[in-house]
Amino acid sequence: MNNPDLDIASLGGHTMGTTWQVRLAVARSRDLHPLHAGIQTQLDAIVAQMSTWEADSDIARFNRASAGEWQALPPLFDTVMQCALDIAKRSGGAFDPTIGPLVALWGFGAQAQARRIPDAAALAATRARCGWERLQWQPGRLLQPGGLALDLSAIAKGFGVDQVSAWLRQNGVRAAL
Repeated sequence: MNNPDLDIASLGGHTMGTTWQVRLAVARSRDLHPLHAGIQTQLDAIVAQMSTWEADSDIARFNRASAGEWQALPPLFDTVMQCALDIAKRSGGAFDPTIGPLVALWGFGAQAQARRIPDAAALAATRARCGWERLQWQPGRLLQPGGLALDLSAIAKGFGVDQVSAWLRQNGVRAAL
């Protein structure tokens, strides 16, 4: 870096069951506390909406909802859900946001069962509880058809990176990783 007025700063914290670190080029005189707090706020919003580990998250409420119940989706969740459904469609279901029961069956996630290799009958029964095509999405809301459990872990962390990057740009940070 050839600009004597800039430093490479490193900020970090905890989110989504792991740690985060951002390295950014900022003016030497810039107070980093608001940047750190802002990054954490962006990530906390994603956790509040899409973490299956948080019982009061929006995704957890959807997963507990009764059959036939429409659930309002906050903006971030709505954006990720729309993207997840598009990827599911384009991939022919290779990506399936309703994979929550299979994640648990294999011993991962907040609802994990004992870690063991599931037998064919358990796999078949659990697969029958999944299926992105059963979801009905409309802008700002999603219908729980009954028994579906969303898990957006495969997409939410990347979305978090995008959100943090956009927020940093909005706050004058032009170079960050």
